[in-house]
Amino acid sequence: MSDTTPPKDIYRYADRAQAALLAMVRDVMREAAENGLAGDHHFYLTFYTQADEVEMSDRLRATHPQEMTIVLQNQYDDLSVTEDGFTITLSFNNTPESLRIPFAALSKFYDPSVAFGLMFDAEIPLEDGQERNEDALINDILEAGALTAEEDQDLAPQKSETGEVVSLDSFRDK
Repeated sequence: MSDTTPPKDIYRYADRAQAALLAMVRDVMREAAENGLAGDHHFYLTFYTQADEVEMSDRLRATHPQEMTIVLQNQYDDLSVTEDGFTITLSFNNTPESLRIPFAALSKFYDPSVAFGLMFDAEIPLEDGQERNEDALINDILEAGALTAEEDQDLAPQKSETGEVVSLDSFRDK
């Protein structure tokens, strides 16, 4: 009689792959912090606002109670990258806001200049009765990757004096 129990993943492949991809994002962001963004590269970073060690104002958290996307492109200050996360100052409605985002809180990374995106298995803080919808997360990344260069320019923040938060609704079909 054969055992149909799947073997235990002793090597934790998924965890190791995610750690390697987060390290790649960290390294790319570290290069951007030291040298500025190269060429047309810019980053859409989506993170869970309720994740452990995320630091942001109560005002921003009230408007983004679960998830927030920031765009690093033209206007940002004080980007500093550590092993565990990054800090940055962005302007929202002409008000500078400092954010501290641990890499473990990232759910998505996307560089539209080269149509490169990653999705992470961050621990999603869920409210009671709420279910994790991984299919919706996958669709968001696939739809974002399908943007044309022209659409990307429409969504990207224009050079201005303020940072910009991009709602995920801008990536969804209406």
